[in-house]
Parts: sequence; structure tokens; C-alpha cells
Amino acid sequence: MMLLPKRRQGPELIDLPPGMCKKSEFADSLADIRKVNRYLGNNHAALKVFSSFASDLASSYSRPIRILDVATGSADIPVAIVRWARDHGISVVVTAVDASPLAVHEAAEYAHGYSEISVVAADGFSLPYEDGSFDVVLCNKTLHHFSENDTVSLLRELGRVSSSSYIIIDLRRSWLAWALIFILTRVFSRNRLTRHDGPLSVLRSYTDAELSLLAEKAGLAGCEVTREPFWLTVVTGRKH
Repeated sequence: MMLLPKRRQGPELIDLPPGMCKKSEFADSLADIRKVNRYLGNNHAALKVFSSFASDLASSYSRPIRILDVATGSADIPVAIVRWARDHGISVVVTAVDASPLAVHEAAEYAHGYSEISVVAADGFSLPYEDGSFDVVLCNKTLHHFSENDTVSLLRELGRVSSSSYIIIDLRRSWLAWALIFILTRVFSRNRLTRHDGPLSVLRSYTDAELSLLAEKAGLAGCEVTREPFWLTVVTGRKH
């Protein structure tokens, strides 16, 4: 059995203060993340879980399903959900939030033309919304950026603003995942941030057992932790 790598703590370049990288570098890195999300399962995982919730939610309300995407990056997951919802005749409204001004700018650009999506600057640890403001709360490949204590705080905040369901996706730490991402970032990208942050993201991520324990500490009652292809872990739950 291959030994599990120790969880790393070093910062990712994309998390450094504005001005530490060029706007073009940041934008290109987000474009690389969109490709990873599309081709290595993140979009599929989010849509698979959301579609399992959507029919019940749509039949429960005479209004659109309210969705919050925390740490949205360039809002590619919200766009994928809106496209799916349009194809299936389901009405949704999505609030996509990010604490990074550069990410908010890129998200607004990418989501332009999707009237269902609003892009807002907001801190995921202190969301400016009342308890239960959203039917579905999403958070994609974000938890690995934080310490265990901060991850618990973020998960607790995600649970607070959800009235019904949550979908949380992240990488799962392993040497095999690290090797795959290391090779892919060298072959398919010349971006400095992507090449540094991609492999490090894997080493900073949690195992499914670790993530399950953190979700329990955060009070996410009834959550289910499952594995998806390409070393993804998905935490889902429904409050009722």
C-alpha cells in the first residue's frame, strides 16, 4: 500500500495578496482551473448531486431554487448548473461569492449573459446572509486552502446559510493524485501559478476520513462523504 503524504501547510500563490501576481497570470490560472473542473470531474460531480436534489426542490417551491456558491473562482460551476437547469426547465437563481477582488472580476466576466447569476464580493467565513437564506450551498475545491480549525469554521458557516442542502467538493490527498496533477500542469500549462499551486493543492487537501471528521465537528448533521473519480471527495447533506 502506498504511504499517504503528510498534509502540507505552505501557501498557494493564488492566495497571496493582490499585487503579488499579474492580473493576466491570475486570469490564466482560473482558466486552467476551469479546464480541470470540466475534464477531471468537478463539474460532473456537482451536477450529479445537484440534479438528484433539483426535482424535489423545484416541486417544493413556487419560486426559483436559491443557490449559493462560496469561493466561486471564475463562476464556472454556477454557469454549468444554470446551463443544466435551463436544459431541464428548472428555475434557479445563483449567488456566486468570492473574497478575492480578482476572482470577482473574472467571475463577473465569465458569467456575463447568465441573468440567473449574481456575483458578489464576500468572505466565506462571515457571509452577509441570514440563516437558511439558500436552498443549496456549494463550495468547490476550497477547503484545502485552510487549516483544520478554519475548515471547520467555513463548513459551519456553509451549513448556517443552507436551508436544505449542501454540496462540498475537494481534492483527496494521495501521492498518485499529486503525480497526476504534477504531470498535467507541466504538460498542459505554462502558468506559474498553476504549476506551483496544482500539485500543492493535492498535498494540502484532506482524506475522506479527515474531511468526514471535520464535517462532524462543524455540525453538518446527516452528511454523506463519497469518493468520485480523479481523487475527488464530495460531502453532501440534506437538512430535511
